[in-house]
Amino acid sequence: MLRPNRKDRLHAFDIKNNFLTVLLLTAVFFAGFIISLNLKIPGAVSYILCWGISYLILFMGTCRNCVYYGRKCPIPLEGSCVSYFFKKGENQFGYISLLWATIAYIFRVCIPVYIIFTEQMITFGAFYFFMLAMFWIVHLCFTGCPNCVNYQCPLNPEQEN
Repeated sequence: MLRPNRKDRLHAFDIKNNFLTVLLLTAVFFAGFIISLNLKIPGAVSYILCWGISYLILFMGTCRNCVYYGRKCPIPLEGSCVSYFFKKGENQFGYISLLWATIAYIFRVCIPVYIIFTEQMITFGAFYFFMLAMFWIVHLCFTGCPNCVNYQCPLNPEQEN
């Protein structure tokens, strides 16, 4: 599996370390919201509900088992917020945690992706997918994973095969 090179070992992320990730995720959220408005109010409400559900899925299946539980993590509003909803888990962060994260992100993109394909929104769809890809590239290769101390994560640069 391709893994980024180790840059640092941050025990908490702040906006200075993570500005581009925060900016890109915010852009993905607002682009998806604008796309969801094609379905009027029900689309917008459904989109926001899906994002809310995605956070609960992340908190339950991923964040409560992470070393960043209760601290600022590479993704905005996740590690630092999970303690308000779930008690700390057994700290077994592995492939199952990544599966939960994948499911949560499917919730985040399902409505915009559906609208992009059904409404044939080529230009705005290309922008949305570009922002989503940039978010993941920046997070996985530059800001998040290369600085993370979650050594149990399969994406960690120092994880054994």
